Amino acid sequence: MRDHEPIVIEEFNGFWKRGDEDSCPIDHWPDCLNVQFVESGFETRAGLDTLLAEGNVLRIYTFVMQTGESLLILNTSGEFKHALLDGSNTVYTILTIPTATDFGFVSYNGRAYITPFTTYTKTTGEKYQTGLQNEFVYVYKGDGTPARKAAGFPPTNSDDSPFLAWNVNIPGGITQGIHVLGVAFTDGVDRSNALGTTIRPLLLAPGQQQAQVANLPIGPVGTTHREIYMTKAIDPALYDPLSLPTFFFVTSVDDNVETNKLINVQDSDLVIPFVPGTLSNPTSGGIEISQPGTTGFCDLGLHIIGVVYETDTGFLTAPGPEVFGVQSYVNEKRAIRVDNIPVSPSSAVVKRHLISSAMILDYNGDDHGYQMFFIPGGNIDDNVTTTKTVSYYDADLIEDASHLFDNFSEIPAGVTLTTYHSRLVLTTTFNDISLIYLSAPGEPEAIDQIDNQLIMPLDGIPVTTAQEYRDVLYTFKKTRTMAWVDNGDVPSTWQGTIIDQGIGASVHGIATVLDSGGVNIEYILIVDFSGIMVFNGAFARPELTWKIQDFWKDLERNDFANIQLMNDSLTMMLYMTLPDRKMLIGDYKNGLNPQDIRWAKWEFDIETTTITLIDTNTLVIGAEQLM
Repeated sequence: MRDHEPIVIEEFNGFWKRGDEDSCPIDHWPDCLNVQFVESGFETRAGLDTLLAEGNVLRIYTFVMQTGESLLILNTSGEFKHALLDGSNTVYTILTIPTATDFGFVSYNGRAYITPFTTYTKTTGEKYQTGLQNEFVYVYKGDGTPARKAAGFPPTNSDDSPFLAWNVNIPGGITQGIHVLGVAFTDGVDRSNALGTTIRPLLLAPGQQQAQVANLPIGPVGTTHREIYMTKAIDPALYDPLSLPTFFFVTSVDDNVETNKLINVQDSDLVIPFVPGTLSNPTSGGIEISQPGTTGFCDLGLHIIGVVYETDTGFLTAPGPEVFGVQSYVNEKRAIRVDNIPVSPSSAVVKRHLISSAMILDYNGDDHGYQMFFIPGGNIDDNVTTTKTVSYYDADLIEDASHLFDNFSEIPAGVTLTTYHSRLVLTTTFNDISLIYLSAPGEPEAIDQIDNQLIMPLDGIPVTTAQEYRDVLYTFKKTRTMAWVDNGDVPSTWQGTIIDQGIGASVHGIATVLDSGGVNIEYILIVDFSGIMVFNGAFARPELTWKIQDFWKDLERNDFANIQLMNDSLTMMLYMTLPDRKMLIGDYKNGLNPQDIRWAKWEFDIETTTITLIDTNTLVIGAEQLM
């Protein structure tokens, strides 16, 4: 044009969508599609190459193993796949949950922890995400074998509970010393041909007290009552389990139903010896404890023994079985033999551990109501052996096992998985949308249902995500941020601090840095309804998306769970999927601030559902279908 002075644009600074078009600076465009930025200019974005063809993809994560990088993939069929990136084109299907439309993931000790979730809609039309109802957290070992539920069930009784007896603090006449008890079935005419059970209760009577007998065996059809027999007092120095004196009649239980009986008889009243009949012998099951002739050591008195399973991922189950073994130790120079040790039906159980109480003076029949400890030398390094002999003094019982009682056997599915101070962090289960569960330190599957939880305000809005930053755990809802600091005690004692009651994060709204995590050295990038925020303990204003504020506000808030943010800090690029299945990129080579970052929109002939980074900073895009 004649006399026109050309306007020189030294550098193109990308997409601008703020105010009317006249407000757009000369070095920006009000629409900027499918470009990438180069020094002092721009060019058409790179094309796409096919990496894998694994169906319509809903979510992908980079799973870094000791052998290299791989991908975890969820497709629209609910199939969870593990794709190796070693050139072998190996893809394993490790789990199938048809109702899963998304999942959370964290890598811990080379294993993948997976929590399936989905999007629900309120009657108002508002969408929200929680863990799938009646689903659980899964653990995958990375070796191609199917993922299984994390944690595990405690031992159970395979048959009846063990026959046992103990002193009760009620004045009575049982003579001081060791008494061995037995039981016989009778039909009113005949009785058992020998006293049961195989392992008989030992009563270390202090004298002048009564005793409680429990778990009396139930007889076969035709049994009208059961008869209890007992030896007279045996001097502990003379006790020999292989050569017992005569058993005498104590009392009978005049039915075949009752399993408990209080007994009170002194030795002078024990006059009717046992006479064998021809009926079957009583038996009992459960854990059985005895002191045969094996040399060893122990402290005298009543003790409880239980079992803890250990899985192939190192998880320790709650103690079991439902009824522990209970026995009085009567010879301090003999070892303790434990029989009928439960065997787990799960192939994931690879070890078992015996646990014990210290000596109990006032036992009340509640064998799960006492502090339990791991028995030194009580490990069983298989899932086959049913007998173990141990020796220990009460002073040797140091490692507490009581905290295992309240652990989840199945961890309910949530939305977010992350870590904090070596604890696994799980948010937003179906029934507890404002709870954050944390595992024990170093034990990702050990989540105490009572002590290991944090509670965000109960406002009916689910927790969306969580992130550790500078030794603080931050938890988020859509418009709320809280901070928690480990005080060295159980998480339920941690005091939460409200950071912001107007800014929060979306479900996938914490930027993953490169191929490993969400924290850069100086900041976290967070997706909020108001824009992408830079967070360094406080939210920086204006938001990073200040230039494209109108564009951002036009995004469908109800679908913010579709947003996923990746931060390639090497090439200084942000990649983000959008609610409408398109993409936004931010180039911050000129500075990570609202003025200097350069934005552009990307579109493909596919619907972009998810992104991740491999090979440190290579972008991988997952797609659901062609547009």
